[in-house]
Amino acid sequence: MGFDIHAWGYRGHKSGSKEGRTPFRYSKKDCLDQEDFEPPKLLAMIPDSPDAAGVAKKIVGTPEGHVGGAEVQGMMKIAEMIFAHQIVQGVMFLAMHGRAGQISVYCHQKKWYWADANSFVNCYLYGTNPGKEFLRSISPGLKKTELNNFGVLAQISIILSKYDRKLPKHTDANLRIEIRH
Repeated sequence: MGFDIHAWGYRGHKSGSKEGRTPFRYSKKDCLDQEDFEPPKLLAMIPDSPDAAGVAKKIVGTPEGHVGGAEVQGMMKIAEMIFAHQIVQGVMFLAMHGRAGQISVYCHQKKWYWADANSFVNCYLYGTNPGKEFLRSISPGLKKTELNNFGVLAQISIILSKYDRKLPKHTDANLRIEIRH
């Protein structure tokens, strides 16, 4: 089942004017879910110090971890690391724009048999690693609404990248993301 994602925020003053802020909008319907991820495993895959030995161990794993299909497992781990890295870096770039900022994420899952599931997280962009903190804070809500999949991570990464390109320097990020399925 696919999902819809919408994002909006402000990207600074209109050119030549100090009044008002121009909006940022992104919307995509029927995005592919792809495959689920486990948040603790995803966070554990980001090496604290990105040296070659640490990255190789995260990708390949230990020798006892190879139980057939090692190439496929390695490719899946590389994909997980790339998505996690892109989101962490996207949030870090947004945090560098200003002194403070925030990203709000609302997730909604419509259920035909029971009450709908939803989650709302407001993440402030400060601290030593706001990227990891962002992933850590949105993961429970994604899992609760069954949106913990690579398609959602890819779309969030795209939104962060597009918003970063539109946000002027010395402007605090103010972004809202809504994901529904």
